[in-house]
Amino acid sequence: MQQIKKMLDQNSSQISTPCYFYSISRLKKNFDALKTALGTQVILSVKANSNTDLLVRCTNFMNDGFEVASIAELQTIVGGERTRYVNNPSADKKFFRAAISGKARLVIDSIEQLNIVAELAEKRPVSGIILRLNPVVLKQFNDTHPKIRPDQFGMDWDSCCSAIEFCKTKNLPLLGFHLFKGSYSFERSAMATVDSVKIIIAEMEKRYGQPLSFVNLGGGFSERWQEATFDYAAYRARLAELPSHITLAHESGRGLMASIGHFAVRVRYVKQVENENYVICDGGIAQNFLLAQTENTLRRLKKPALWQSQPNDIKAACKFVGSSCSKDDVIGKQTEEHILPQPGDICIFEQCGAYNASYTVAPFLHLPAATTYIVE
Repeated sequence: MQQIKKMLDQNSSQISTPCYFYSISRLKKNFDALKTALGTQVILSVKANSNTDLLVRCTNFMNDGFEVASIAELQTIVGGERTRYVNNPSADKKFFRAAISGKARLVIDSIEQLNIVAELAEKRPVSGIILRLNPVVLKQFNDTHPKIRPDQFGMDWDSCCSAIEFCKTKNLPLLGFHLFKGSYSFERSAMATVDSVKIIIAEMEKRYGQPLSFVNLGGGFSERWQEATFDYAAYRARLAELPSHITLAHESGRGLMASIGHFAVRVRYVKQVENENYVICDGGIAQNFLLAQTENTLRRLKKPALWQSQPNDIKAACKFVGSSCSKDDVIGKQTEEHILPQPGDICIFEQCGAYNASYTVAPFLHLPAATTYIVE
């Protein structure tokens, strides 16, 4: 934040808003910290932030791999020995063909996908098969595992067993399995998941007739995972109980990306309606849908930091609104103890590095996309 404000002090006219600022050094710190805390590989979920300039700059230190969910994302991570994991329950033949050509590892969501891969494998070797398990399987192997709401992803245990037999019969290289229990799920169930995984590994190896080599234990890390009281040392000790021939990995999107990004908008007007102040900005829901929190039953709108174009000490409560002509385009809020922004000021929202830029309704009104600035 201080570096952004320094940039604005030096030459604010050269900053085109609305915009995102991304910090490469912060991303590296987050990656190193999460890798150290877990003691495993850490795979970046590219859908959290697929900005090409950002990804190009981070591939030199994020060397454990990238999970991609589209051909466009697959093409973003190119060159070198970077491991790519293709994972999309709707992946079709075209997608799998591109993934196999790119030597990506395939996360298989269903028997139907496995049939497609087997057909393609007759012409070109497959780098590796990873079976995605539906998280309800975890409780099946551990009664004490916290209940997990079923979803549409991955296979139940019967389907998984059929997939293992299929891989064995077709001589497809089965590496292991993949888990994902949902956003913000890690701390609640991490320890119990390891107990389930220990049994699942043994069962899958027995059915496959060969050792597995890879297990993705999923993610579910929050934006502020480093502030949690979770005992990572105890978790690493529990992971050490798993077979040593298995390479363990976790994946993360917001846990790595959220804190590296800031979203900035410039104030165009300030108006009052029925004694309520509205700060009208040049960007909003069209460039950052998540800030508007329209999908939340109870909105907890963020308060942005303020860069002032001219000194002003007037304090007042207000709402920050965007430029989309939608009454839902409310992206922030502050109380009366804070300075009321004025036209020309810039409002800066933190924790906007994950999903904020991509999970939007940008085509509405054909409003411009946000500019991106890579810091450092």
